[in-house]
Amino acid sequence: MVKLFGFVVLASVFTFGSHLSDAKAGDCCPKPVCCVPPPPVEVSWCVVDPCTCCKYSVSACLPACCKCETPCLVGWHPGLLGRKVLTFKFACGECVEVVITKHGKTIVRT
Repeated sequence: MVKLFGFVVLASVFTFGSHLSDAKAGDCCPKPVCCVPPPPVEVSWCVVDPCTCCKYSVSACLPACCKCETPCLVGWHPGLLGRKVLTFKFACGECVEVVITKHGKTIVRT
């Protein structure tokens, strides 16, 4: 009985192994596609304070598809401690918030 069981196990291993050798290595797995996105680029634009009309130059690191685009001001709202929060949207879909402090410092949030 034990010899018969060992023979069945040995026969099944041999049969399974022969099926694996029939397949080519590239047939079972598709080749990987390596598409590395380009690195982020620094985009600069001019921001105008909606209350004082002062102009500030700001920049942010954005995806390369936003490189030559000028953002549109979507809206703004007052923040804490006299700050103004301006929201800009690029045509590539990226949104950036620019915070202008009461002392004229700009903070860019992506």
